Amino acid sequence: MTTKPSPAAPELESRLVGAGLCAASAFGFATLSILAKLAFAEGLSLTGFLSVRFGGAALLLLILLGLKQGRAIFPDRRLVTALFLLGGLGYFTQSSLYFLGLQRIPASLSSVLLYIYPVFVALNMWVVEGRKPTRLEAGAMALALAGATLTASPWDALRGAGPDLLGVLLVLGAAAGYGVYIVVSNRYVHRAGPLISTAWVALGASVSFGLTGFFARTWVVPATPRAAALLLGLILFSTILPLATFFAGMRRVGPTAASLLSTLEPVFTILLAAMILHETLSRSQWAGGALILAAVVLLNLPDRTAQAARASSV
Repeated sequence: MTTKPSPAAPELESRLVGAGLCAASAFGFATLSILAKLAFAEGLSLTGFLSVRFGGAALLLLILLGLKQGRAIFPDRRLVTALFLLGGLGYFTQSSLYFLGLQRIPASLSSVLLYIYPVFVALNMWVVEGRKPTRLEAGAMALALAGATLTASPWDALRGAGPDLLGVLLVLGAAAGYGVYIVVSNRYVHRAGPLISTAWVALGASVSFGLTGFFARTWVVPATPRAAALLLGLILFSTILPLATFFAGMRRVGPTAASLLSTLEPVFTILLAAMILHETLSRSQWAGGALILAAVVLLNLPDRTAQAARASSV
């Protein structure tokens, strides 16, 4: 006599696979700051490697989606224009601030500080949509503010003993800009779909970085095998693969669980930075980072804008 497998078994297996895919996505996005640091060390300029990274990602996405979905990659003209401008203006600004800050402070620190962006999302939704934060969300914001203060250690920076204060402010500015970008982009992403939206946003960002590099004469990409390998890694392992694994995982575990699992990204960044770049965090920075991640978890417990946020995390 054979027993039928429990219906819950396939569902559990699917959720475990989904959790693994979301964790893999977080690891992929964590490689971005590490590869960017290596790209800067190799001599690539900010405008150079970001124009190629965004352009390569946009080209691959449009080709792959075009083969699968045909003309669906070209939604109506107004929507394409809006997505292109979101990348060319919004994501261009946010990325510029982040990578300018990354040039001045460790990758592990910048990754932790960037993860304060859900606080700015909540504040923007309060201002734009009149959605007043709940007590839980207000408590999470207070935790995040305390965590950012501990992590940035402004008292040490002012006497020259801590992280570069301008670098910290640039990354916090990037987090604030990303919070605005998420709220605005959420109006458009659901209409075109996350991957198609990402492709057009990335294309807009690529054009902006390319034009900025051309007119400012800052576009530098050395013709070396190491530079080519770093660019390929930025396109594939820091962009395409983590996007694909996140959406595949989210289909299995849902947006709330997926967004919570994505908080592994700064943890992976810290580990990779320690192994590859030999970076370390102080005790106060570890404590601050823990408070920021706790705040992010609390803010993601309600079903928020996780899908839109990760859809544009290029």
